Order: sequence, then C-alpha cells, then structure tokens
Amino acid sequence: MTNGGRIEFLATPTPLSMARDESYTSSISTSVRNYKYENGRRYHAFREGLHFLPNDESEQARMDLAHHIYLMITGGKLYLSPLQAPQRVLDLGTGTGIWAIDFADEHPNATVLGNDLSPIQPSWIPPNLRFEVDDYESDWSYSAKFDFIHGREMEGMVRDFDHLFAQSYQNLNPGGWVEFQSIELNCFCDDNSRKKASAWVRWSENLHRAARTFGKNMRTVRTWPDKMREAGFRNVQSVAYPLPFNPWPKDPKLKELGRYQQLHMFEGMVSYSLRLYTNVLKWPKEEVEVLLNDVQKIIKDRSCHIYTLVHFVYGQKPVDAPE
Repeated sequence: MTNGGRIEFLATPTPLSMARDESYTSSISTSVRNYKYENGRRYHAFREGLHFLPNDESEQARMDLAHHIYLMITGGKLYLSPLQAPQRVLDLGTGTGIWAIDFADEHPNATVLGNDLSPIQPSWIPPNLRFEVDDYESDWSYSAKFDFIHGREMEGMVRDFDHLFAQSYQNLNPGGWVEFQSIELNCFCDDNSRKKASAWVRWSENLHRAARTFGKNMRTVRTWPDKMREAGFRNVQSVAYPLPFNPWPKDPKLKELGRYQQLHMFEGMVSYSLRLYTNVLKWPKEEVEVLLNDVQKIIKDRSCHIYTLVHFVYGQKPVDAPE
C-alpha cells in the first residue's frame, strides 16, 4: 500500500489492506520489482538510477556478510548508542533487513521500520517489524517521531548529509539518538608495504571520482560528527575500529576479521565498481575486470599490511528540545 509517497509491504495483509484497490496495489508492487539489469547485475527499479549498488543475490549476500563483520567488531552489539527502552526505531537503507530483524528480535517492545529502494527483505519477520520501499533522501512525512534512527554503509550513498541529519533531528523525539555506521573507503598502512597496493589506490581513486560525478561523495564519514552537531545533536561520539584487508595481523581477532573482510571485499569491489566505472567513467567492462583482478591480488597478499577503519558515529537530540 502507499503512504505519503512511500510503498509499504506488510508481511500479513490486514482486512483493511485487503479492501483497498487490489489492482492499483498490485501495479505498484510490480513496478518496484521491475528491476533493471546491467553488466549481468540487477538494480533497483523504484527511482531508477538513484543508487549505484545492485540488489541481486550476490549483493544481498555481501550485505549479510558485512552485518557479520560489524557484529564481530562490536562483540555482538547492534549499536553503540546508550539507548533506553526505545519505542519507535527507523532503519535507513535497510537492505536485506538483517539489522532491523536482529534489532526487532532484541527489542520486542519496540516498533521497528526499515526502508529501502528495493523490496528485497524476507516475508517472515518479527511481528514488531515492518518494511517499506522509500527513498530516505526525499522529504520525510512520518506521522510519529522515533527514539532511534540507524543507518549503515551510508558512505557514498547520500547526496546531502546536512539534509539527512536535519531530517533525522526533526523526526526524533527529545532524548532520541541517531547512529550511522560505515566502513571507510580508504587504505592505511603502518609500514612500507603500502607501496604494494598501487592497484587498490588506483581503483579507489577512480571510484571516488566516479561517485562525485554521480552526485555522491565516498569521503564523508569524518565530517559526520561536525555535521551532527551543526544539526543540533549533542553528546556526539565517534568511534573507529581497524579492519584488515586480509588475515595478515598476528592478533587473533584482527586475523579473523581480515578473513571475513577479504571475502567481503572480493564481492564489494564488483558491486561498487560496475555501474560507476561503466556508466560514469565509460570504461569497457573487460577493462574493469582486469583492474579488479589486479586489486584482488593485493587483497590476497598477506605481505601487504593494509587496513581501513570502521566508524560508528552517534549523537542525541537534547532532552529539553522542543517537541
């Protein structure tokens, strides 16, 4: 059903939803699933072209793998914000819905809403969870405010973070929290082995350039704390954890993280690259594949001690803020 420009998908239709114009609802449902195909990958149909990541089974597996990596980093925590019995929760760009499902299970007394451009979430979900097709970059029109707004992997996905943080602030109850989590698309090294990563550097610089042309910026995560404060948030915290590209570290936890991140990058490089490289940079697909093959060699090389950072940035709407 539609609601304020959003398209809602209910796990179990109510009598009211069954009584609506079924042909209209069916056509809406069909249109958002009329996916687009490029370079052998499947992309969203709702507001076609707004997003450069695919939504097919390979990308869904990557999203779920990323979820596992985040949980490994935090010791199983879904968030770092000091929440106190949240009643209404919003998950922006929910993807497969895996974070929202885990949160709804963990907080059975909360009502959780996840939105995304693609209706790729499962049908069997906790009773306190609902998904809808929506563009979180558009103006929001929710009838009630939230106690917690969460977004993951927002780096490179948003045209205007000032607007997004402002909307998050406006749609939070006083005392509510917003938290964004993202892997930084960058390469760090504490020794001279970074010189071996030249193909990765070339790939990422081209990706940044293509994303900017596309209207998205992949180097925003370090600006989030200040942007949150400018939007009115208080108690803003920013925490970063190292994430190795492969199992090169001696530390057991970092080594295990590196194993998973290596697999994650093998899938992620392809997902992030194809539309940006072929549509924006106009590279032939074959040339993209050659470059990605060179980058994969670097990610497999344990003598290349490169890593990135995973950021958790969260802030609170003041308790005494006007309703």
